[in-house]
Amino acid sequence: MRWNTYSEYLNRRYSKKLYRIGVDGGFSCPNRCKNGSGGCTYCDGSGSVAVYQRGEEKGYELKKDLLKARIDSIDNQIKRGLEFIKRRYKAEYAALYFQSFSNTFDSIENLKKVYDYALSLYDFKELIVSTRPDLLSDEICKLLSSYQTKDREVWVEIGLQSGNDKTLKKINRGHDSKCFIAAVNRVKSYGLKVTAHLLLMPSYDSLKDIEDSVRIINDTACDGIKIHNIHITHNTALEKSYINSGCFSTMSYKRHIALLAFIIARLNRDIIVFRLLTETPRARLVYPIDYPDKRDLIENLEKYMENNNITQGSLLLYPRLGVNR
Repeated sequence: MRWNTYSEYLNRRYSKKLYRIGVDGGFSCPNRCKNGSGGCTYCDGSGSVAVYQRGEEKGYELKKDLLKARIDSIDNQIKRGLEFIKRRYKAEYAALYFQSFSNTFDSIENLKKVYDYALSLYDFKELIVSTRPDLLSDEICKLLSSYQTKDREVWVEIGLQSGNDKTLKKINRGHDSKCFIAAVNRVKSYGLKVTAHLLLMPSYDSLKDIEDSVRIINDTACDGIKIHNIHITHNTALEKSYINSGCFSTMSYKRHIALLAFIIARLNRDIIVFRLLTETPRARLVYPIDYPDKRDLIENLEKYMENNNITQGSLLLYPRLGVNR
């Protein structure tokens, strides 16, 4: 491939099939109200729950107040997830992925109990924790680093979404780009790996804004990136705005391909590209409803980059400035 893919990284590291098990640990998000309202304008309250864990969008409760109930749910999810990845993908190794909402939004005591229990259920080769940049104190980073061993990597996924603070305010992220930079610096200082989330929003961000976002990801020495395309799902602030105004700018397929190549060409060569497309179930989509699948996107991106002589980092015009930008 013309970019550094996660599958290639896994093959180099493990030489066997490893798949993630996405788990909902019963966490919430400080950017949402207690009744579930609020939050980022694009968030529909599902918290990015793994598709195979949803059942029919009601397989289990998202917000369990009792710790035992949350742990019991984790037990069931891991059993279901292991069965799925072994049957579907013939996986030999597994990674534990706390995926839903903000997975460091709890007391240290509760976090330790949840992480300890989940990791005790299987020999996971990776622990991945998805969270917000304003929920990564030294105490939390120290706890996460305690799970890293010679046989297990710990990754922290942190949402940047945009390096433009005006955009972050428009989508109600509740933090700025400096908060993201400080969080990555702190997490990296504990020897943990970081994946940044970048959201492509043509209504808000110019090409320069996107390039500035990539610069932040490069300068902070992030290890990976997940690229998402903005879209509208049910029960979001974006849906209400779309209904009221009747207009919303999303990318065409061709523009998405070109923009992905634009980003990858400017990424440091050692950054792993985990994701190129948001894979939201069609039943939850308001607009756009139709979008090509991941395999089609990868094939066409590879062709586009080959035709334009682009590889990861081939248009990297600035050096890595270090983590204290």
